[in-house]
Amino acid sequence: MSKGRYIWLDGEEIYVSEEVYRAYYRPVWREAKQDEVRGDRECSLNALEDGGFEAASEEALVDEIVAEKLLLDELYAALEELTGDERDLIEAVYFKEQTAREYARETETNHTKINRHHKSVIEKLRGILKK
Repeated sequence: MSKGRYIWLDGEEIYVSEEVYRAYYRPVWREAKQDEVRGDRECSLNALEDGGFEAASEEALVDEIVAEKLLLDELYAALEELTGDERDLIEAVYFKEQTAREYARETETNHTKINRHHKSVIEKLRGILKK
């Protein structure tokens, strides 16, 4: 049995399972990591502007930007292959950062059904991206 953790919600400390704790803080951790990466890139770009990098470092940064752009292009192309309902679900969860329960309430659907549908849409996207 895994140990529990505490989260703060509306000024109250609430005891939750390890799984709930991780799910609750995952977006926070992701945002912190993105901020860290953005900060590193800003430092890299500033150093590049100041001439503090060698050509190899500049090429590595450009390669990274190009690779990220290509991945985003592939993802957006894959999203175009989804049905309207599938696309709405992905936009709600990943772009609007809604939970399955919030989306279920909004669409007047059972959240368990939304969770199953979410998993199937993710699998469909994986299949499209592997082509």
